[in-house]
Amino acid sequence: MDNIILLLSASLLVFMRGMQQQNVIHRYYWWAACTSYLIAIGEVAIVFNVAQIGWAAIPWVGTGGAIGVTASMYAHNKWIKK
Repeated sequence: MDNIILLLSASLLVFMRGMQQQNVIHRYYWWAACTSYLIAIGEVAIVFNVAQIGWAAIPWVGTGGAIGVTASMYAHNKWIKK
């Protein structure tokens, strides 16, 4: 169960970082400010879980990152209209 939480935490964190980057590029100030709190949640969850799991966390964090960044690229184009 810890591995699934780690995968979801990594996905959330990287998803929100990708959204944050797009918000900054397109100067969406309000969206950029709001995503900072979700990034904080993802970072705390990652640190907490990696500290418990150790090196075995690498594939879970990597897979979560791949899912998160791909999803953020897709979602920003669909949800946030220029």
